Amino acid sequence: MARLISPCSYGAAVSAYNGKLIDIWYRLFKPAVEKQRVIKNYPPLLHLEQAVSPIWFLGMNPSESSEVKKWGMYTQIDDVLIREIEKEQLKSHKEHPYFIGLKKFYQDNSFLGRSEKTLPIFHDMYPIRHTNQKDFDAFLKFSPDLKRELDEANKALLEQAAPKVIVVFNSKASEHLKEIFSITEVQVTTTNTINGITFVYSSMYTGQRALDKYARLRLAREIKEIFKEKGL
Repeated sequence: MARLISPCSYGAAVSAYNGKLIDIWYRLFKPAVEKQRVIKNYPPLLHLEQAVSPIWFLGMNPSESSEVKKWGMYTQIDDVLIREIEKEQLKSHKEHPYFIGLKKFYQDNSFLGRSEKTLPIFHDMYPIRHTNQKDFDAFLKFSPDLKRELDEANKALLEQAAPKVIVVFNSKASEHLKEIFSITEVQVTTTNTINGITFVYSSMYTGQRALDKYARLRLAREIKEIFKEKGL
C-alpha cells in the first residue's frame, strides 16, 4: 500500500529540516561564502509549511529577491528573521511569476485541471539565494561538504513527508535528486518511483528556458496518468 502523507509527519519533517538548515548555515555556508565573492550571505530559504498535499513541485534554488536584498547581510538567524523569511515567502507564493505560472499549470483545465484540489507543496532543493545558475553550480562544486549535508537534509525531508508525486521543474535539480536517491539509469527516462514516491523530471516552467505550450501539454498528460494510477 502506498504511504499516506499526514499533517503530523509533514509538520515534523519541516521542523526537523529547517532546524538542520540553520545549523548547516552557521557551520558550512557562512565559511564557504567567505572564501569567494559571488554568492552573498543572504538568509536561507527555510521551507514554508503549506497545506498538506501528496503532490510536491520542486525547484533548484531561490533567486535574489528585492525584498531579501533589502535585508542585507546577517549575523544571526533569530525568531525575528525567521518571521521575515516566512513573510517574504508568503508574498512570493502570491505574486512571483514562478508560483503564479505553476499554480495555473496545476489548476487550469487546459493542463492538470485540479482547481478543486489542494495546491502542491512548493520546495527548492537548495536554500541558497542566487539568480545566475552557472555561478550557483560552481559554488556547489566549490563547497562539497555543504552540498552533501544539504542533500542529506533534503532526502530526510522527502522521506519523512512521503509525498506520492514530486514534479521537478529544473533539469539540473533532477540530476541532483537522482544522485541523492542513488537512482542510476541505463537509459534516460522521464520518471522514477522510489519507496512509493514517483519523481517526474521536467525543465523550467517559467523564465528564459521555459517549456513551450506543447511541452507543457505533454507534461500535463504524463502527470495526469500518474495521478490516475495513484488514485489522486
